[in-house]
Amino acid sequence: MVYAAVLANIAGNFPALAAALERLERLKEEGYRIDRYYILGNLVGLFPYPREVVNTLRSLLKNNRVKVIRGELDQFIAASDPHGEGPDYIDRLNLEPYIKASLKHTWEELGHDGREFIRDTQIYLVDRIGKNEVFGVYGSPLNPFEGRVLPEQPSSYYEALMRPIKDYEMLLVASPRYPVNAMTRYGRVVCPGSIGLPPGKAHRATFALVDTETLHTKFIEVEYDKKLVEDRVKNEGLPEDLVRILYHGRT
Repeated sequence: MVYAAVLANIAGNFPALAAALERLERLKEEGYRIDRYYILGNLVGLFPYPREVVNTLRSLLKNNRVKVIRGELDQFIAASDPHGEGPDYIDRLNLEPYIKASLKHTWEELGHDGREFIRDTQIYLVDRIGKNEVFGVYGSPLNPFEGRVLPEQPSSYYEALMRPIKDYEMLLVASPRYPVNAMTRYGRVVCPGSIGLPPGKAHRATFALVDTETLHTKFIEVEYDKKLVEDRVKNEGLPEDLVRILYHGRT
């Protein structure tokens, strides 16, 4: 069987991303054929490893079949003026103070080249795997950044999401942060979970493997060292809110 690896919500959490990619390499050694990667957004934005995340994704793009799209937090970086003098535009956004602080740190750490990488990412993912057409987005098909898909809903809810893109066999979304695998009469809706942005307490880096022929989906959970992230947050002088999110999924 051949698989696509689907990852989302890295959010600048490099230790979580590294743990997930290491697990994928071990799966390959165990006989899994993973022939492509889909990265569904929120690449950067909260935790203080944006350069490491972008450099890792660049390396992944060189050696694999990879499609990367941007998420809600990435959009705040992508929307900055490439000829502007700094990240002061972030102060004018209607966001929580800790998110503004994290985004300003991300903007600075990425540098011009890193910000250009984020700007170059697409908003939608469209691909063909096996005989199946796949559509991917961070939020929802009609609202790619601010749209929210909820987990554990009745099939009618996911059918409504699929209806505008019913020519596709699968919809990949990132916004729930919780794993979703819902079959509808139009096709399958999958959220791979979250790599680095915890949806709740006791979070593990979570991603999905999708069988490219049947679209059967399995979820893989990986432990990572949150203390590394906590120490980096404190060393960079970022808000304590990020530590609470890291361990509890909320402030």
